[in-house]
Amino acid sequence: MKYLVALLLLMLASTSQAQVKLTLEEAITMSQEHSFSLKSSRYDSAAAASEHQAARSGRFPVISLNAATFYIDELQTVSLLPTRTIELGSNENYQTDVRLSLPLYTGGRLSAQIDIQKENLNFRSYGLEAERLNAAYMARRAYLGLIMSSHLVRTADASLQRIGIIQKDVDNLHAVGMADSVDILDASLAYQKGKQTLVEYETTFRNSSILLAQVTGLDAESEILPAEEIPLPDETRTISPEKTEIVRPELKQSDSRVKISKHLVGINRAGLFPTVSGYVGYSAGKPNRDLFNAEWNDYFHAGVTLNWEFNLGGKTIHSTRSAGQAMFSSQMAREKVKEQLTLQADLARNNLKRAFQNFVISRTEYDIATRKYRLGQEKHKAGEISINRLLELEAELTAAEQLYQVSVINYYLAESEYLYAVGDSRIFGGFTNE
Repeated sequence: MKYLVALLLLMLASTSQAQVKLTLEEAITMSQEHSFSLKSSRYDSAAAASEHQAARSGRFPVISLNAATFYIDELQTVSLLPTRTIELGSNENYQTDVRLSLPLYTGGRLSAQIDIQKENLNFRSYGLEAERLNAAYMARRAYLGLIMSSHLVRTADASLQRIGIIQKDVDNLHAVGMADSVDILDASLAYQKGKQTLVEYETTFRNSSILLAQVTGLDAESEILPAEEIPLPDETRTISPEKTEIVRPELKQSDSRVKISKHLVGINRAGLFPTVSGYVGYSAGKPNRDLFNAEWNDYFHAGVTLNWEFNLGGKTIHSTRSAGQAMFSSQMAREKVKEQLTLQADLARNNLKRAFQNFVISRTEYDIATRKYRLGQEKHKAGEISINRLLELEAELTAAEQLYQVSVINYYLAESEYLYAVGDSRIFGGFTNE
């Protein structure tokens, strides 16, 4: 038995440390399934749907049933003759009443309440869409952060390999008397700094993997690796010549808030009007309406009820005015949300354009730094430049390569920001999604 337990623990350990390859679209899909905020919004939306159905049920008849039984030990009597008395009622009492009532006129209360719950359902639905959008946005950022850290690890590793080659060359030159001890120390110091940088980036990559695991719901011990190569930025891929229409669910939510506030005005104003309802009923019991015979009997009845209340202090008028001011406030809040979302979209659009320009510049600088380093290698072999100068060229190449890799990721981060800002459905897709 203990061997079986040990085997299971070993399998669990190996599984928890397994590598998991994910594409961007897969990461987004998993984030949609894992997000607790998204799950909470689903429940809120389902609750709002039930509330809407409950409000609509107010238009249907209501059946009420009342039943009671009790015993009276001493009945009231009525003297008819000097020698005769009659008892009223019965010692044993049974009473059952069934009534069906239907609202005929509510002054707009019922319609407004249904409309409020309908808009509340829309509000919750838009909230669910906002959570879906946010989960996709966070998954894109986490995935791109993982790619960026993986690129930085590769860049640091390539730099370390180049410095290692330089270090071997210095050792060979020192062996033939063409390099001194200072050159060896400079090369060794550069190699140690390269190793330190690689360790730092490997830690960053591990942290990025943990963050993506948390977003997607994977085990934090899993090593997540990008399963696709990120394509080079394309300016025409996302930005159109004209501004994109903003379709953020938050803007639709603010519209629902305004509509709800309008219906609340209607509910408060309905206090000025009466409510009318009709009913039919059936009553059966003992003695019921026949107090003299004390026998079982029944009867049907129908009617209309009217209820009209007035507050002498003007409560309805003041509450209606208050609801009206709240409606104006919600309209201003909607305009503020619209203004903020428009600003966010404009800034994201400009940032995306700038990110593409930075990519073009970084690509050119990386190409120049690569050629300079290759020329420096040739000159160093020819003895025309010192080891320090070659190490400087290698550092410039590493920095340019890092800036180039970062500029690619920054472009896609800016693209994600833009897609999120305008509410574009392409945020749920991968790099090649159109």
